Formats: sequence, C-alpha cells, structure tokens
Amino acid sequence: MRKYLVALAFLSSSIFSTAGQAGDWTGPYIGAHGGWSDWSLARPDDPTSPTQTIDGAFGGAQIGYNYQLPSNIVIGAVADVSIGDLDNSPITDGGTIMVNSDIDAFGTLRGRLGYSFGHVLAYGTVGAAWMNGSTTEECPAGAQFGHCSRVGAYTETDDFTRWGWAYGGGVEVEVAENISLFAEYLRLDFGTETHDLGPKSNDRKVEIEDVDVVRAGINFKFGSRETTASLK
Repeated sequence: MRKYLVALAFLSSSIFSTAGQAGDWTGPYIGAHGGWSDWSLARPDDPTSPTQTIDGAFGGAQIGYNYQLPSNIVIGAVADVSIGDLDNSPITDGGTIMVNSDIDAFGTLRGRLGYSFGHVLAYGTVGAAWMNGSTTEECPAGAQFGHCSRVGAYTETDDFTRWGWAYGGGVEVEVAENISLFAEYLRLDFGTETHDLGPKSNDRKVEIEDVDVVRAGINFKFGSRETTASLK
C-alpha cells in the first residue's frame, strides 16, 4: 500500500501548488478521472492455485453533489464508473488447468464527509462498489493426468458482476470558479463468491479483497459562487 500512498501524496501536493481562489462547495458537479488500480484475486478452495495480481490504468467519469454547512463541514454523494482492460497472463492450478481472470469495469456509489479550508476540501468517503469481470478455466488438449485427462480439452468462462464495499479519502482544490482538481485513494473489497464456469470445469471460488485504487481528476460544478445558506 505504501506506493499508493506515496503516489496520492504526490498528486495532492501537485494540486495544492495550483490552488486558486476559494469558493463555496455547494452544488452538483460532473467530471472525469484517470488512475491506476491493483487487484488481488485468490482461489481459497484450491491451495495449489497462486494468487493472481491484476493491475493497470483506467479512466472514467463521475457525478455528484456537495452541500457545505455554515460550520464548513461538507456532506455529499458521488457515483462513478471506471473502464480499463485489466488482465494478466493465465496461471496454473499446479497441474494442467489454466485459470485467467480480467476486470472490464468498476465503479462506486459513495457518501462523502469533509471539511472546507476555503479553496481546499479534505474528505473521507465510504459506500458501495461494483465490478464487471470474467474468470476462465482451460484444459489443454492431450493432458495425460488429472481432471483434464478425464474430461478432455475445454475452455469455459463465467462473466459476472459483483458488489462490495469502498472506502478511502482524498483532497479537492478549487483552481478556478466552479472548477476543481482532486486526488483520492480508495480500497475496494468484493469478498468471495463461487463461479459456475460450465459443465466440464470445476466451480471456482474467487476472492477479491485487496483492491487499491489511486486516481486524480477534474470536476465542473454547476451554479454560481454564493454564500452558503443558513439552516435557520
């Protein structure tokens, strides 16, 4: 995790160095982002199968809403989607079966709670996460032992959508009226599920618990800069 925190610190310092005039955070916004993610997929029902690491770049978009209280506490919600071709070379289960997984898209629906230091918003975030991906099992032709020798050559795939949790934090800085830059770190956890790949393959339990996401992006807020309304 250290390398992701270092990357987030670098992105944060870059944003602070370009900070502009302070403003109110209240209002809806849309934006775009890009970053890097690192996924760890394990198969707890098969001790001979190593953990598969999948990483790569992604890009996406977000939409959200913030409300700044008179106390400078900012509450809000954000939904985002990220797309990337995140995959890796197939791994062996210790015999002849080859297993491969990839991630096509992921996203979150989160609440945000932060504090405004004028032009700088520091926040924590927690909510739901989802991902689309697939896992594939393959037995090569001509296998001489084990499961592959009994059932013959095959390639079977399960395309799936899974839901889990997301939490993390970040900083956002206003650099012009209604324009802000942000950097954040998220941790995603999708737990363990069993995938039915097909009639010839074994059911596969796939555990996705260690997902690190670092990203930076830009938001465009709608509405003019005004003094936050009193709750009285």
